Amino acid sequence: MRIPIVCLITVFILMPLSFASAGELFVAPGGNDANSGTREHPFASMQKARDAIRAAKASTQNAESWTVHIAGGTYELTEPIVFEPGDSGTAEHPIRYVGEAGNTVFSGGKPITGWTEIPDGDWKGVWVADIPKTDATPDYFEQLFVGERRAVRSRFPNEGFLKPVKIEQDVPITENVPKPPTTGQRLVAGEGELANLFNGVPTSELKYAQLIVHHHWDTTRRIPLRFEIKPDANGLPLEVIHTQGEPMKFWNPWRDTSPYYLENLRTAFDAPGEWFYDGNAGKVYYRPLPGENPRELAFVYPRGGLNRLVVFQGQPTAQKPVAHLQFENLALMYADSPRDPKIMKNAALPESVTGPLDKPGPSQFEPQQAAFFTEAVIDGNGAEAVVFENCEVSHVGEYAVRLQNSNRCRIEHCAFVDLGAGAIRLGHGSSENVVDNCIIQKAGRFHACAVGVWIGDNCCDNRISHNDIGDMYYTGISAGWQWGYRGNALRNIIEFNDVHDLGQYAMADMGGIYTLGTSHGTVIRNNIFRNIRSYAYGGWGLYTDEGSEGVLMENNLVYDTTDGSFHQHYGKNNIVRNNILCFSKQHQVAATRVEDHLSFTFERNIVYYDEGKLFGIRADQANILWKSNLWWNTTGAIDFAGKTHDQWLKEGKDIGGLIADPMFVDAERRDFRLKPGSPAEKIGFVPFDFSKAGVYGDAVWIERAKSGRGTK
Repeated sequence: MRIPIVCLITVFILMPLSFASAGELFVAPGGNDANSGTREHPFASMQKARDAIRAAKASTQNAESWTVHIAGGTYELTEPIVFEPGDSGTAEHPIRYVGEAGNTVFSGGKPITGWTEIPDGDWKGVWVADIPKTDATPDYFEQLFVGERRAVRSRFPNEGFLKPVKIEQDVPITENVPKPPTTGQRLVAGEGELANLFNGVPTSELKYAQLIVHHHWDTTRRIPLRFEIKPDANGLPLEVIHTQGEPMKFWNPWRDTSPYYLENLRTAFDAPGEWFYDGNAGKVYYRPLPGENPRELAFVYPRGGLNRLVVFQGQPTAQKPVAHLQFENLALMYADSPRDPKIMKNAALPESVTGPLDKPGPSQFEPQQAAFFTEAVIDGNGAEAVVFENCEVSHVGEYAVRLQNSNRCRIEHCAFVDLGAGAIRLGHGSSENVVDNCIIQKAGRFHACAVGVWIGDNCCDNRISHNDIGDMYYTGISAGWQWGYRGNALRNIIEFNDVHDLGQYAMADMGGIYTLGTSHGTVIRNNIFRNIRSYAYGGWGLYTDEGSEGVLMENNLVYDTTDGSFHQHYGKNNIVRNNILCFSKQHQVAATRVEDHLSFTFERNIVYYDEGKLFGIRADQANILWKSNLWWNTTGAIDFAGKTHDQWLKEGKDIGGLIADPMFVDAERRDFRLKPGSPAEKIGFVPFDFSKAGVYGDAVWIERAKSGRGTK
């Protein structure tokens, strides 16, 4: 490369002669940030390489491509790696940060060592270690990772959930009236459900426990302040957990149907694979799985308060993005979900419970649909053309990636697994981004209400394609974030994704795909949405919620849902076309609100079921254009809201439609290919190849997605 002489003079004046060759820098675990950054004398940190490139760019004022080679090994982080506009590359000369050995890990975790086995007593065989300290104070953590596994914090019940008998709150729950920032709340359990659990647990230990309540699309975490047994009006014993926090939202409070469980009570520490945090004694306990030897395992917990590991700090209002950076072959692991000091302050809990609020300590989390107020391991505001390829985020407490006011970024062939919240959040003002060929599994492990991939308002022309999204408790993909006929989430393309195993009876009011607000030009096509199970209403496959408008859903395969393959709360001018909709338990097609305008067109779909009703809620009353659909109930006649199909046809509904077996290859085994001669041809149905949904590439990558095993 020819460099003008004046630039060379500047370089030699401002940079040491021993500096690495322009264009290449090297980082290694055994390096030193006082080194020159050559292969022989590497830096020790990505931050130093960033700073060296920043200095070189400032010195030469000349664009040049840079590659930072990062050797395999673990790089411990105590604070985020921050990139600013001055760290940007250009379209012609991007800056690359590349892991070299397939095991380049940036860790926000801390190890626990010194484990010993308890030789006798009630906890014989349990392993115990001292909680590491910071400034002479035991570290506080609510997540522990053992080997490649997120260990279970001592839990009651060990599996599934309990349901309350009733819920009480000091201020009225159901009224839309001003409320104080905090109030007392009580969960009343069934007789005999909790007495043995709380018996013998000192009140001073309860501050390290949590009550987790799932209520439809939200979750709430509370510190149980005390437990009591008191008689009701008839003298029968009531078992009551007392908590305190933000008043419940009247539209989605805790209910007597809400699943709940408790964590980190010593009496719940009874199952292999569980751990227990004893803050009073400064000890942490682990009950090994059969065959495990804790001396051979790594025990890691997140550094308190460290939930972001890589940050892009652009200046979007000044049009100064962090641009043209590429990250390849890197793993980001272990990150916290720290308590929000504002939430804790509003709760007005005594400091004897919370400890100092400016330090990590016992947490409460208020309900937030989609875990909206959480942050992310990769957190960007004002990123432009930033690329993550063949990277991994795992064992974290919140989202993997959050981009706001960010455009033309690409996230490709990445694995996001064992996530406390979801994988991707494209926030306000983020457009023309791509999330392609990624594995997103085992999400919502701390914030169950999180979404796999979330696209907010004022986000347009994004593409979410060929991802495997599964094993989580709420919605798979969400697009748009304005309730009612407003918003601006336009022309987003969601295609060829395999979205599966959602809900798992832990949450409600969810969808494989969930849309909100004005969404003209948004297309949802060639996806599979399957195995979506809610504990109450709302385990839907395709879900156009409040004000969804201008959405096209076509060529999707939906099966094994709780409440319906398709449901529209209310919306306008949406099209549901050429889909295969099978095996919903309650009803197959649903619509809630009846409006004067055309709500949606439902045409050339195959609807196939063996239980439940055809229509749910007000689908028979809403303003829907039904055209040329194929209907089949394997157990008998189909009830079109009290009418036959012939009567429907006479009313001008479903003209061109048929009742006939579509002739799937093997519906019982979920093989929904059509046999030759299928009557679907008569309604104009166009077969589509749903085997193309999900990830693509080499056999190892595809098998990793299918196995659902998460981390490498």
